[in-house]
Amino acid sequence: MFQIPRFISSKESSENASIIVAGIPYDCTSSFRSASRFGPRELRNYAFEAIEEFSFYQGKTLDDVPFCDIGDLEVMVGNPANMVKTVMEAVRPFLEEGKRIISIGGEHLITYPLFLAHKEFYPDFTMIHFDAHADLRDGYAGDELSHASVMKLCLDNGLDRLIQVGIRSGTEGEYKLRQTDHRIIPAESIEDAADAIDEGEIVYISLDLDYFDPSFVPGTGTPEAGGASFNDFIKFIKVLNRKKCRIIGADIVELAPDLDSSKISVAFTAKILRELLICAHQNS
Repeated sequence: MFQIPRFISSKESSENASIIVAGIPYDCTSSFRSASRFGPRELRNYAFEAIEEFSFYQGKTLDDVPFCDIGDLEVMVGNPANMVKTVMEAVRPFLEEGKRIISIGGEHLITYPLFLAHKEFYPDFTMIHFDAHADLRDGYAGDELSHASVMKLCLDNGLDRLIQVGIRSGTEGEYKLRQTDHRIIPAESIEDAADAIDEGEIVYISLDLDYFDPSFVPGTGTPEAGGASFNDFIKFIKVLNRKKCRIIGADIVELAPDLDSSKISVAFTAKILRELLICAHQNS
């Protein structure tokens, strides 16, 4: 692992941590604006000095969450197949120990190896996918391993239940697939997502930051007008807490800090990670 600052309140050792935070600095299939490989680094640098450990939204502190930020996985720039193999091999030992993993991207393709690894240990879980884009293509630019096809890859490799929240962009084929594939549950709003989630459901959360309106998070690779707010996401956190959903893992992807000199996007994402960590600890 690269020696970089840890996220605030991280424990020194992963030995007694029940949640692992890992950066995956990979963005080699980005099709519009790259730079998400720098997301994990900037997120830690900013949060260390600029946000509080306490959440007003959940009434809990990050200091009480037994998590360890292990740094960035050593993912080489280049072949996406190599990235998939590297990530699976890196996270598998933590899953074997019963730990949960919250990953920081990097582009959205990183969700695919994380899904494959989790599927080995949790054969039946729901993916809750926040995004502006459906990510249901069969491939992009001649490569099936792409951020634009990540959810299709998961469906093709054993995902049986996919709740998609906030989707507002895609091809005609993706649009039709969302209407006809019984495994996909479209949710236009947090209220729709809440209705789709069962009490005590086992969930994995994948959050692409372009789910939010670009006025809130301009530092992302493929911004799309018409998205959600931070308060919408907090409503979702409260749904998970109320329904006591078991969170087995999560990822936050597509933070491209160099595309937002104001650092608003980094500040926004740091608070998202704090809330996810607290929520995951409460719903283990």
